[in-house]
Amino acid sequence: MNRNIEVFSYQIKKERRRRTFSFILFCICLYIFINIVISYLIYPLRQNALSMIPDIPEKSVVLVSPVAGNYQRGDVVLLKPRYTKKLNLFFSQMQRFVRFFTAQQISIFENNEQPSTKSHIRRIVGMPGDTIYMRDYVLYVKPDGEKHFLTEFEIVENPYNVTFYVPPAEWDTEIGVKGSFDEFTLGYNEYFVLADNRKSSDDSRLWGAVKKEDISAKILLCYFPFRNFKLF
Repeated sequence: MNRNIEVFSYQIKKERRRRTFSFILFCICLYIFINIVISYLIYPLRQNALSMIPDIPEKSVVLVSPVAGNYQRGDVVLLKPRYTKKLNLFFSQMQRFVRFFTAQQISIFENNEQPSTKSHIRRIVGMPGDTIYMRDYVLYVKPDGEKHFLTEFEIVENPYNVTFYVPPAEWDTEIGVKGSFDEFTLGYNEYFVLADNRKSSDDSRLWGAVKKEDISAKILLCYFPFRNFKLF
């Protein structure tokens, strides 16, 4: 009788260990899968700035894909921070874990007081080889091989909205973000990106053109709040 009880107890303990091991293995596999998805496929991102109004309002949530790398004129993209702090393996994995389970809203190692450490959502308005200039916050584009300039709105396939700002007549145009600049030509692998809110956002008017490797992902859609749902 005692022998049977010992065998039965051993079987119970063995089954518990097996279940515990299976649960731990499941959690590890799930974590690996989650990291693969958010690193290479798709993830949500909260927009906390006014830089892309009206199409992406402040405090809206967008869906981002790092694998959609064939960037076109008019695409809305996520730019890498211009300064990144190097983290060891442990802290980098902790960063990924926290950002996933907070819908990319919290970064435990990101200093939001320094703009250069933050990612930016911006729109591609100039492609490699384009000759461009700006007048009154509207970009004029002459693609490589073409003879005439067109406005940024005439040259894109999918229309978009921007927020313009008309300064007073006595306003010094050298103050703040410029609304006009002379023409120049983008080089190989150079993209000119602008915020849709043209009056107060930093973009290629301040940074200069960005490289393709400076772009980390493409914005696919804005899905929250639902009244602002929009495909890009």
